[in-house]
Amino acid sequence: MNSSKDFGNRSRRLRRARKRARLAFAALILIAVCWGAFALLRTRWQPPSTPVAVASASPTAAPTPVPQPWTNAQIAQLRSHLETDFAPALAGASHWSLCVMDARGHLLYVVNARNGVEAASVGKLVIASAALDLLGANYRYHTVLAAATAPQGGTLDGDLWLIGSGDPSLRSTDLAAGARQLHRGGLQRITGGVMVDASAFRGPEINPLWNPDDANEDFQAPISAISLDEDTIEFDVRATTPGAPALVHENPWSGALSASGDVTTVAEDDDPDVIVAALGTPNHFALSGSIPESDIEQTWVPVHGIPRYAGAVLTQLLREHGIAPAHSPGVGVAPASRVIVWDHPSASLQALERHMLYLSDNHFADQLLRTLGLVVDGVGDDAHGLAAERADLRRRGIPADGMHLVDGSGLAHSNRLSSLTIASILVDALSNGNERGFFDLLPQGGRSGTLKGYHFTSALGRVRAKTGHLAGVSALAGYVVSRKHGIVAFAFMIDGSPGDPDDAMVSAVDGISDF
Repeated sequence: MNSSKDFGNRSRRLRRARKRARLAFAALILIAVCWGAFALLRTRWQPPSTPVAVASASPTAAPTPVPQPWTNAQIAQLRSHLETDFAPALAGASHWSLCVMDARGHLLYVVNARNGVEAASVGKLVIASAALDLLGANYRYHTVLAAATAPQGGTLDGDLWLIGSGDPSLRSTDLAAGARQLHRGGLQRITGGVMVDASAFRGPEINPLWNPDDANEDFQAPISAISLDEDTIEFDVRATTPGAPALVHENPWSGALSASGDVTTVAEDDDPDVIVAALGTPNHFALSGSIPESDIEQTWVPVHGIPRYAGAVLTQLLREHGIAPAHSPGVGVAPASRVIVWDHPSASLQALERHMLYLSDNHFADQLLRTLGLVVDGVGDDAHGLAAERADLRRRGIPADGMHLVDGSGLAHSNRLSSLTIASILVDALSNGNERGFFDLLPQGGRSGTLKGYHFTSALGRVRAKTGHLAGVSALAGYVVSRKHGIVAFAFMIDGSPGDPDDAMVSAVDGISDF
């Protein structure tokens, strides 16, 4: 799981994306000559050895004890301020949807508020709200190891089943803890092998509507009921001496992946340029580039065929803990009659969502969408998750004007949301004691998560919000505590602006806080 620092470092990795893309294209040409395959590349986040640490909430700004009602004159003044703030960003923009509400849902400012536009990661508020409402804040995933019969005399007769329920936070270190527990219980031998049951989810690992140019980016990882390390692999690259190849280590090592090429160690004052390009053959990677002497670079790239990969990782971990499976790992559906020998619960849904919203974790959102379909309708795919979202909005009376969603993360450019829908979700959450108006789940403006780099002035410490960015898309939605009128909910989405929409949104929120 990523830390704020990991996300901050992503910008450096993104600046190297074009260079990696060129390398991957060259690999495509080479493989086409030899095998007719295809190519691409990329990186990921927090080391699997780091324990799961869900982003913690920082103190919220206290709402005005007795909010004053808005007068017509004050609303008119607010609208004038916001029109001035947004004018530069809207000039030349292709689409926009803007909405501001007070805590009771009264509209204070609307511009195209019912129009569906691209909202990028602000769309995570939809799955976050629906999941909390339908699953509850204390919902937990369970990943289990099971067998047809209990181990006897240090031997498990048959296969050891790894059964997933979609936990997006499951780490290889968690599986290592399971292997260690089995060893301490006396298990030494498995007459079968590790079998992985990922049947809780259906559908492709990669949403076909996501941008194929990002196919090997760390933020576009596969979806699977047995998700492991956010379905990425870590390459640790350690410099040696100038002119010599760097040392490269896969974490976790399983033997399921292959890599070729070298990263060259260069002088200490050079910039690092470590490149890991995923080639056409699944889970084969090409290494190149350079790393300064005495430096260590950690790079994450997506892996595919997650159930088989997870089976290979668990098999290796069992062997490292003195347990010997007789057969190679496989994939299947676990028997209905089984004995659970290890049960790993996740953190609570509320804690998982805090991480997802603080750091805008795409993988958490898309895993959660299929979870919603599984729990609500018995089918763990995107279609049933999206249907559950829509039904939940209807039941709560939240308008869905212009809404068209195809994922949970907001990665697809075909997603559409209106600012009225998002602002209504935020206001509805204010009446839900479990959600606390999302105050505990959203980063604080200028201080935490994806809002840490936003330069608020009068709203500093008084705003909590979700950011959203794709190529040509800027969005911001959340709450700001105004000086006289208490909590105000806002949702701003601007697409195709040639100006600086982020700056306009910050100015707008600062202006709201002054009222």
